[in-house]
Amino acid sequence: MKKFSRIGLLVKINDESVASTISDVIHLLESLDVEVMLSHSTNGLIDAGPTVPPSDIGEQCDLAIVIGGDGTLLHATRELVDYDVPIVGVNRGRLGFLVDVPPTKGLERLAAIINGQYIEEERIMLFTRIMREGEPIASAYAFNDTVVRVRDVLQIMDFDITIDDVLVTHQRADGLIIATPSGSTAYSLSNGGPIVGPSVNAVVLQPICPHTLTSRALMVDASSRIRMHLWDDQVLEAQVICDGQVYMDATLGDMIEITAMDKRVRLLHPETYDYHQILREKLNWG
Repeated sequence: MKKFSRIGLLVKINDESVASTISDVIHLLESLDVEVMLSHSTNGLIDAGPTVPPSDIGEQCDLAIVIGGDGTLLHATRELVDYDVPIVGVNRGRLGFLVDVPPTKGLERLAAIINGQYIEEERIMLFTRIMREGEPIASAYAFNDTVVRVRDVLQIMDFDITIDDVLVTHQRADGLIIATPSGSTAYSLSNGGPIVGPSVNAVVLQPICPHTLTSRALMVDASSRIRMHLWDDQVLEAQVICDGQVYMDATLGDMIEITAMDKRVRLLHPETYDYHQILREKLNWG
């Protein structure tokens, strides 16, 4: 396994509760003779030198450490996926499905990762774009999921779903969730979707409160091209939401296209990492 020598830090923005953890991680890296680059997200939290945009970390570092919760890691994956830099998460959030190095008694695990003792996983990343009259008008990445729903109101919407240019279904529902295996334990799960292991090369299509009992979640190969066509003339405005963080507007007649990217997110875990143990702990299985 590779030992890392230049590491970038990305943190939850404007969250003073992570300041002490940032300092602890910096001291650890310095003790390991590792060069540290701080992202702009650390501004106002610590005074440890100049900061850089995430793109510089992606281009110049051989590891990125994310300090915060799962939401912070989601943001970091979208910033860094194009650069093929591995990511490790230090948990300062609540749930911690993705950031699995604890801030207390966890620095030994982080040191081991930096010294090359880790488990590496590749996770699927989605690319979503909104097409209008055949032209793309907006696009975004998603690590967990892309959600399409009516904007601002709770209302049923009508849409077609095609997979690889074949019509699969016409739906009446509150919307649609397209989830990666990583995102299968997030919004999709709360809507009754399946839990999908992170190594499964698949994407889940989960209707939100469908208007028919025969509608069920559908899991398709990650190489599929998924298209959702909005055609209800009672719904003039919709939202396309990536990871609950990126919001894009759509309207009647638009086509939302979702594909898995060729590039994958590289997550590093401690050598003791076990996905099923994470499920037992986080979902309170006996």
